[in-house]
Amino acid sequence: MHPILFSIGSFDVRVWGVMVGLGIIAGYLLAVRLAKGSEFTEEILTEYLIYAIIAGFIGARLWEVAFTWRQYADNPVHALMFWQGGLSIQGAVVANVLLAWWYTRRKKLSFWRFADLGAPGLILGQAFGRIGCIFNGDAYGKPTDAWYGVVYQPGTSAYNAWGATPLIPAELFEGVLDFGILIILLWIFRRKKFDGQVALWYFIMYSAARFFLEFVRTDSLMLGELKAAQLAAALTAAVAGAVLLWFSSRPVSQKHARKKARA
Repeated sequence: MHPILFSIGSFDVRVWGVMVGLGIIAGYLLAVRLAKGSEFTEEILTEYLIYAIIAGFIGARLWEVAFTWRQYADNPVHALMFWQGGLSIQGAVVANVLLAWWYTRRKKLSFWRFADLGAPGLILGQAFGRIGCIFNGDAYGKPTDAWYGVVYQPGTSAYNAWGATPLIPAELFEGVLDFGILIILLWIFRRKKFDGQVALWYFIMYSAARFFLEFVRTDSLMLGELKAAQLAAALTAAVAGAVLLWFSSRPVSQKHARKKARA
């Protein structure tokens, strides 16, 4: 599991970058497929993707820096060097939720219908990204004597922290869970009863998975004595669950009326 796929002169092509790129493409193609016959054309999705990539990287970096700002206090310019490590998927998701809200309002489209289309592609992209994390040696777990323990390559964050000690491959566990969530979301998508149902279940399921996975991770961002990811996951799941219950409790006639108006 070497982090470098190949090198061109002094430029290294990292497995993580390749997997993230493949994840973005796979997520986009899935969204295009799910959007067929809807008001969300391929042109709209392509335009949004360009914004989403930029917003995702900015949000992922800002989230990381916000919880580790002491590392950059003496040399703030290092906070801009995201290629040296330090990107958080939770920050990327927050940035894209805000972007999607702005984008759909600008285009006079339904935010919740757009979110339902994007959620399966998002979790698919996350699954690809976590596979890249295994090679990159980040998002790693605790030391373990179990057969599935992974020894990471020298030079990775995991090796710098634990050396040749076998660690729980938390990123692999999350990748598998992400693929499982994808299957469930696609099942819900074909049977959803109201707009937002798919996206809200994404937030609930991914947040639950992330909350419990944080118990075995040792590279977590901290907020005092608490893990920032667990706090964010718990809050996200609670809010998404409340909104889901509210949407589910609305009169059926209102839901049908909205669908009829969109037809």
